Amino acid sequence: MEEQKTENKEEMQQETTEEKNSSQGNSSTRSSLLWIFAGGYLVYTGYRLCANVISGAEDSSAGFLVAGGIFVVIGAVLLIMAVRNLAKAGAQKHDMEEAAAKKAAEEAAKDQENAAAGKKRMSIAERAHLAENLDDAPEEEAK
Repeated sequence: MEEQKTENKEEMQQETTEEKNSSQGNSSTRSSLLWIFAGGYLVYTGYRLCANVISGAEDSSAGFLVAGGIFVVIGAVLLIMAVRNLAKAGAQKHDMEEAAAKKAAEEAAKDQENAAAGKKRMSIAERAHLAENLDDAPEEEAK
């Protein structure tokens, strides 16, 4: 009986941990997508600034070329970091799914072993009657 309580507590803790990880996974994915958009925008803006300076547009100066180069570098770094974060999140999700499948298989095997051993699950009422019978048993032996 204590084993069942321990197993139930462990299951509840694992479910809570999985819920936290999944919510963190969603947040991580969202932030990575925002980083991708921001990085793409910076790369595009930097490219347009540099292209305007190189083509000789009227209001362009060497400062715009430097700013465009910095934008391109920062945008590229954001894109790379976002792609890496997405890859990590995907790998973690895959690992969690494998662990859940393995746990489910172990529980199924354990249930089959219990069924094969002839162990019967008792209802609450049956447990109450069992406890009543145990209370009466020592009195009968004493007589």
